[in-house]
Amino acid sequence: MSIRDQIASLEALASLDVDVRRMEEQIGKQRGSLEGMRAEARDLEARLKTDRETLAMMDKTRSELQIELRQMTQQIERSREKLARSRNERETNAAQREIEELRKLHRDREEELERLTNAAEEARKSIDATDTKLKGVVGAVEGTQEGTMQSLEQLEANRAARLQERDGIVKKLPVPLYRRYESIRTKRPYAIAATHDGTCQGCHMTLPPMMFQTMKRQDAFEQCPSCRRILYYVPAPSRAAEGGDDEPGKQSSSSPSRA
Repeated sequence: MSIRDQIASLEALASLDVDVRRMEEQIGKQRGSLEGMRAEARDLEARLKTDRETLAMMDKTRSELQIELRQMTQQIERSREKLARSRNERETNAAQREIEELRKLHRDREEELERLTNAAEEARKSIDATDTKLKGVVGAVEGTQEGTMQSLEQLEANRAARLQERDGIVKKLPVPLYRRYESIRTKRPYAIAATHDGTCQGCHMTLPPMMFQTMKRQDAFEQCPSCRRILYYVPAPSRAAEGGDDEPGKQSSSSPSRA
């Protein structure tokens, strides 16, 4: 396989890898978006469960306080009857103290009941708001899930087709060259770069003159001393236009540089 053929295969491989990476990013975003909505729904359901349990405890405590208040009211009435039946000052003072203590406890319980009633009302409002939000999120999940799954299936199918095409290209490349390509690709998404004027089109650094002169013979690949991309020579666009070269040079010299 000639250097020119290897250049064409490397360019096709790099282009496929860009496509595959873009598809994988789209797959990740769509899955993340759907999973994010599902996670939000789970969080809302958990919050609803906790809030409803808390509200149930509040209602139980309120019921107990109301019973206690009725009992205190009855005790106050009995203490008043005791006061009315008192036969001396000592019994009168004792009955009055008992009534005052009961009234104070009664006021404390009323204040506690009022605070609890307000808190329960706020809890109900919060539960209603959370429930409404949950229904909206569930509706959004149901509304987008089918379309998202279809889109994911299409992206996965396209990705599989690109990977199959990629396998065919990889088989054409010498094993050492492919291994070098993969090693660089772990550090830089675009692992190759062209040069036609002694400047790496990947990082725009000037190459050593001796390296550039060697590359012009197109006998072997080099690596950019700066960015370490696989580097290859293509004729300048003007020379290609005069018939000095064909598509590989045109494609590489017009490709956008990638850091």
